[in-house]
Amino acid sequence: MRRIGIVGAGQAGLVLGIGLRQLGYDVTVFAERPAAEVRAGRLISNQCLFAPALQRERELGINFWDAEAPPVREVAFAAAGEGAEPSMAWRVGLDRPAQSVDQRVKVSDWMAEFERLGGDLRIGRVAPAELDECAREFELLVVAAGRGPQFDELFPRDDERSPYREPQRAIGIMYVTGTLDAVPGLTFGMAPVGECFLLPVLSVHGPVHGIGFFGVPGGPMDVWDGVADVEQHYEMARKLLRAHYPWQAALLDEAHPVAPTELLHGRITPVVRHPVGTLPSGAKVLAMGDTAVTNDPVGGQGANMAARAAHAYQEAIVARGDRPFDEEFMHDAFARYWHHARHATRFNNDLLAPPPEHILATLDTAQRVPEVAHRFAHLFENPADYEDWLGNPEAAMQYLRETAAGSRIVS
Repeated sequence: MRRIGIVGAGQAGLVLGIGLRQLGYDVTVFAERPAAEVRAGRLISNQCLFAPALQRERELGINFWDAEAPPVREVAFAAAGEGAEPSMAWRVGLDRPAQSVDQRVKVSDWMAEFERLGGDLRIGRVAPAELDECAREFELLVVAAGRGPQFDELFPRDDERSPYREPQRAIGIMYVTGTLDAVPGLTFGMAPVGECFLLPVLSVHGPVHGIGFFGVPGGPMDVWDGVADVEQHYEMARKLLRAHYPWQAALLDEAHPVAPTELLHGRITPVVRHPVGTLPSGAKVLAMGDTAVTNDPVGGQGANMAARAAHAYQEAIVARGDRPFDEEFMHDAFARYWHHARHATRFNNDLLAPPPEHILATLDTAQRVPEVAHRFAHLFENPADYEDWLGNPEAAMQYLRETAAGSRIVS
């Protein structure tokens, strides 16, 4: 059996590790913390997995939460106007339900499954300086240890694919419960100062809702630096709703934080890195997941892209057969992933900029033409359509003219 090491036990690393173990590969996954500690810890992230990523979990038989996780059946959008009501608003059903499962639930359950399959799970943080020692043990070492500056030297920034050098949003997320548990889908609000979302989640505490704010740095939603506990966060969230999303002002009135651990603050710099790193010994290592491509979470692409990366890398490993996992292989594996990830990255980066005229026209038309709302909402599931549509202002406006002329208009 070929020996493969994976540094990082998140969505990308564990899906790859489990998939390879099922095929008989000798796989070691390095995790910073044991499963019980992960499950009992603080909120890690908030994510919504759409149908393609969920399908991959089902193919591997690791979709352990389908009976418990509340299905995300629709997307609702609203944009702030000058008054209390949104300037535009629409909602549309998803062809296939999405799902949000707390990463603490997933990671802890998948760690147990990886070990059940005979995988070697080693607990302890692997620093960049320790990768050389790890690399000597394996035919291939994949680094999927998340985002952060610790890998700046090993996997340098790809300037051509990385338009931002600073975080573009100040992020605040909290898990709440209450009367809003009846909200059936992903609710997304847009304002000049940032965005907000509400999403049903299966958490370590059971079904809850995640509510998040993405504030433009330096603006009136850049408020989280001084917020120390969940009650402060809750009150700040209510203030932000009243000030910037007044049609949702009462959303949290009958809700309350789930637990003191259920909040998350941060700032993320979107970056694409060169995926092949050279260690002091000359050995090559391959970046995966957020270590290779980090997107701001505003576009909901992080966990979905991690699942796609794991699938692409597994396909590359299997296709390699008995040949060496050399630098050529590593570039090929990343290219398989980037073939799709480039669309998600472009889509996500464009969401961080002020919306241009053709985007605003598309969102406005979606109120009256269901086909436009449907197509926009499904970009979150599969952004491959984005560059030739909303990434091209002329094509976008032509589509609106043709669709409005040929479709039934909703009054």
